[in-house]
Amino acid sequence: MSYLPRPWVSWGAGAAFLLALISGLILSYPYREELPLISTVGIEGVVPLGEVFRALHYFSGELAFLLLFWHTGEALLSRAYERRDVLSWTALVATYPLLLLALFTGYIIRGDETGLSAGRIAEHLALKVPFLGWLINRLFFALAEEGVHRAYLAHIFVSVGLFLGLSTWHFRLRRLKLEDLALWAILALALGILFPPGLEAPPFPTHIKGPWFFLGIQEALRHAPPYLAGLIFPALPLFSLWAYKWRPRAAGLSLILWHVAYFLLLLKGALR
Repeated sequence: MSYLPRPWVSWGAGAAFLLALISGLILSYPYREELPLISTVGIEGVVPLGEVFRALHYFSGELAFLLLFWHTGEALLSRAYERRDVLSWTALVATYPLLLLALFTGYIIRGDETGLSAGRIAEHLALKVPFLGWLINRLFFALAEEGVHRAYLAHIFVSVGLFLGLSTWHFRLRRLKLEDLALWAILALALGILFPPGLEAPPFPTHIKGPWFFLGIQEALRHAPPYLAGLIFPALPLFSLWAYKWRPRAAGLSLILWHVAYFLLLLKGALR
């Protein structure tokens, strides 16, 4: 008996992504990229309902990523990759680094010490990419030269472009109902109450921890050279997922081992 994907997973990802865009549009009005930390503090402390919209934006984006992760797992279990051509499967795999880039640049542009430190690490890693490193850095980071300007633009353009591509090709947002948006908004706000996004204001901690989707890489950088820990290691699951279409057993084993390794690194980094 074949596994049947649950439609609410892809609809939920689309709804969460749409909520992230709507709340991000609202937050863009009081936000000033030349004063990122002051803007973020002002949003939480001065702007009416600013703290609510920031929590909604933060957690709806993370829910969209987690639901995309779940949806991909269902695609593998249901062997949906067999029904897709190389181009469409490659496009689906490419949504992962793009959505992670949107999440990561959003973490940078809040402007606190943890966000900027994570951005500086990413900037150094980008410059180590052969041939294209300088271009990647100029497009998405360049914090040393331009502050959060490039990261802010990348956050907007990547998020909007990815949403439009997914909604027209995959998520079919015309099926979304108001109650779908309300359900995921309530869940995102509940997470915001339990785990406020917060900011690292002075005095800064001696050990800065990045977001959970980067903390494992941050910990790996403590134990391996940057080229291996910051470039090869994060690229392995993407290559394995792409290769799943042709070598499902080997790629599946590679994905399992990588996620176990990342979880251990994440746990060690969180407990440090």
